[in-house]
Amino acid sequence: EAFEANVHMPPMGHYGNVETEIGRVVVQLANPDFKFMSGETLTLEGGMGLRP
Repeated sequence: EAFEANVHMPPMGHYGNVETEIGRVVVQLANPDFKFMSGETLTLEGGMGLRP
Protein backbone atom coordinates (compact mmCIF):
# COMPACT_ATOMS: atom_id res chain seq x y z
CA GLU A 1 0.00 0.00 0.00
CA ALA A 2 2.82 2.41 0.88
CA PHE A 3 4.55 1.68 -2.44
CA GLU A 4 1.39 2.36 -4.40
CA ALA A 5 0.89 5.67 -2.58
CA ASN A 6 4.48 6.75 -3.38
CA VAL A 7 4.09 5.90 -7.06
CA HIS A 8 1.45 8.61 -7.38
CA MET A 9 3.08 11.25 -5.17
CA PRO A 10 6.51 10.83 -3.53
CA PRO A 11 6.94 12.16 0.05
CA MET A 12 8.82 15.31 -1.04
CA GLY A 13 5.98 16.29 -3.38
CA HIS A 14 7.85 15.84 -6.66
CA TYR A 15 10.24 13.49 -8.40
CA GLY A 16 13.88 14.56 -8.42
CA ASN A 17 15.65 15.93 -11.45
CA VAL A 18 19.07 14.44 -12.12
CA GLU A 19 20.70 17.60 -13.43
CA THR A 20 19.34 20.14 -10.95
CA GLU A 21 19.13 18.13 -7.73
CA ILE A 22 21.40 15.09 -7.88
CA GLY A 23 23.99 16.93 -9.97
CA ARG A 24 24.23 19.76 -7.44
CA VAL A 25 25.10 17.30 -4.68
CA VAL A 26 27.80 15.74 -6.85
CA VAL A 27 29.28 19.17 -7.61
CA GLN A 28 29.33 20.08 -3.92
CA LEU A 29 31.04 16.81 -3.00
CA ALA A 30 33.68 17.41 -5.68
CA ASN A 31 34.39 20.83 -4.16
CA PRO A 32 37.76 21.04 -2.31
CA ASP A 33 35.87 22.32 0.77
CA PHE A 34 34.64 18.76 1.31
CA LYS A 35 38.14 17.31 1.68
CA PHE A 36 37.49 16.27 5.30
CA MET A 37 34.46 14.14 4.42
CA SER A 38 35.16 10.44 3.91
CA GLY A 39 33.48 7.08 4.27
CA GLU A 40 29.93 8.36 3.96
CA THR A 41 27.02 6.98 2.00
CA LEU A 42 24.59 9.67 0.91
CA THR A 43 21.15 8.45 -0.07
CA LEU A 44 19.35 10.89 -2.32
CA GLU A 45 15.92 9.34 -2.48
CA GLY A 46 13.55 12.23 -1.77
CA GLY A 47 11.98 10.63 1.28
CA MET A 48 11.03 7.40 -0.50
CA GLY A 49 12.74 5.47 2.30
CA LEU A 50 10.52 6.95 5.02
CA ARG A 51 9.08 4.35 7.31
CA PRO A 52 5.51 4.69 8.60
